[in-house]
Formats: sequence, structure tokens, C-alpha cells
Amino acid sequence: MSSYTSYIRRLLATIGITALAIGLFMLLWQLSYVLLLIFGGILFCVFLIGLASILQRWLPLPHWGAVMIVTAVVLGLLVLAGYLAGPAIMEQLLQLREQISGSIKQLEAYLKDKEWGGALLQWVQGKWQHAPLSPSKLMGEVTGVFSTLFGSLADLFVIFFIGFYLALHPRLYMNGLLFLFPSDNRARIKEVVHSIYYALKLWLIGRATSMVVVGLLTALGLWLIGMKLIIALAFLAGLLSFVPFIGPIAALIPAVLVALLNTPTQAVYVLVVYAVVQVLESNVITPFVQKKAVSLPPAIMLSGQLLMGTMFGIHGLALSTPFVVSIIVTVQVLYVRDVLKEKIQPLGH
Repeated sequence: MSSYTSYIRRLLATIGITALAIGLFMLLWQLSYVLLLIFGGILFCVFLIGLASILQRWLPLPHWGAVMIVTAVVLGLLVLAGYLAGPAIMEQLLQLREQISGSIKQLEAYLKDKEWGGALLQWVQGKWQHAPLSPSKLMGEVTGVFSTLFGSLADLFVIFFIGFYLALHPRLYMNGLLFLFPSDNRARIKEVVHSIYYALKLWLIGRATSMVVVGLLTALGLWLIGMKLIIALAFLAGLLSFVPFIGPIAALIPAVLVALLNTPTQAVYVLVVYAVVQVLESNVITPFVQKKAVSLPPAIMLSGQLLMGTMFGIHGLALSTPFVVSIIVTVQVLYVRDVLKEKIQPLGH
């Protein structure tokens, strides 16, 4: 009888733990959008603290003072850039959106006139329409990227203020996080947080450098081939390069569609320009930057992008790589080091 009672207790405990785990997962799933915004705020916090630490090397400032100065400078530069280049970028982005729509209609009309083109269109609609990241949905993301970037101002404000307040008093929030864990584990959790911070900081340095260089090289290449809407296309190329692999492909699609409105030859030139820029970015810029930055194996990076993009859409896709970096550092410190007792250096060290 006692063994039966013990079995029932274990069974009920297992059911309870499983139900709790499922409930927690469902809660996190419902709050996934909010959690992504919080993670975006943490990433912006890393950016501000990294700049503030550089400033403190040169000036004897308290941490909060350095963060205030860095934030003011960043906002000032954004306002100045918006004032000087904002109208031209917005005008060209609107023109780009119109030209993309016209080019897509022109391409569809061309394919419908061909027997093989009609079959291809039917196959695409039948096979790819319901895929999580199908080309049609990817094109929808590309054509809707303008509203996502410039229409979600509330999200940007939330990310900004979360990052700003975290960067202003990081010890306050760090102590609050550590109090959630037993006292014996707090030192290790603090080490994990610091390791994630260093990895994300170095990753941001690498991405920011690549974004600027890709944007400038794309603008130069498009200017050399006489392409229109250079500012918008180069801005888009630099911005989308924040997402490795998928970002450059998404930036290439509107450029090719716009070029097709002129001549197929110019579309070929656009492909050559983007291919050359990506070769330079992959073989010259990235290796040079990654001497001090964080790099991930391509398979892991792509897997993270597909998973996050499928689950959370464009927001998850944008934050997939830094999120994967954070997960890898956590696993390296808490599992590979502590459990497997392997002597490895986490990312960023």
C-alpha cells in the first residue's frame, strides 16, 4: 500500500511539474513580443555602457555622467543625420516602394505570358505560399520594412528608455537579478552576465563596423553603374546587414527589382555590385573586425535566424544573432565549464 501511495505521489508530482512547465512556456510565448523589446533594450544598454566606458578612459567622469553624455551625443547625431539626410532618404524610400510594386507587377505579367512562367507562378503559390519564411512572405517583409522601421516608433522608444535606464544604474538592476538566486550561486551568475555583456559588446562593434562599410561600398558601387535611388538602397543595404546572411539577400531583392525597370543589363550589374560588396565584407572586413569581435559558425547563425524568424517574425529575425550569442555564452559557462569541466574560453574572451 505504501509503495502504491508513493507511486501516486510521484505521478502527481510529475504531472504538476509538467503542467507548470507548459504553463510557463505558454506565458512566455504570450509575452514573447514584450520579451523581445526588453532584449532589444538590453542590447542598447550594452551599446551605451560600451561607449561610456571608452569615454571614462579619457575623462574622469562618474558612470552615470558618462552615460548621460554618450546618450546626448547619440541622440544629437541621430537628430543631425535625420535633419540633413532624413528628407532625402524618406523621399527615396517612398519612391523605392512604388518602384518595387511596379517591378513586381511587371515581372508577374512577363511570367504569365510565358507557358513556363505561368507554371512557375502556380508552383510558387501552391508550394511556398504557406512556408514560414517563403519568398512571398520575405518579399512582404521587404516591401513592408519601411512601415516597420519608421512606423513602430513606440517600440523604438520602449527599447531606448529600457536601455537608457539599465545603462544609467546597471548595479541596481544587477543586484536585483542576483537576489533571485541562492547566495551560493550569485557569484557565478554575475560572471555569466559579465561574459554575456562582453560578448554582445564585441558583437555590436563588429556589426556596426560592417553596417557602415557595407552601406558606403554599396553606395559607391551603385553610383558607378548609374543606378537610381542610391541613398535609399545603400541605407537599406547597410541597415539590413545587421542581420547576417538573410539581411544582404533582403537588401538585394529591391535593388534588382528597381534595376529591372530600366534594363536587365543593369540588374546584372546590381548583382555584381552586391556580390563584390559581400565578398569584401566576408573576406576582408569581417576577418579584420573579428580579430577583436565575436564570430559565430554560419550553420548556428542561420539556424538561429530561421528559428527566431519563424517564431517571432521580423523582430525575432533582427535580434536572432545577439540572442544566439547570449545563449551560447550561457551554455559555455554554466554547462561546458561547470558540468563538463572543460577548459574553454567563452565568446568575447
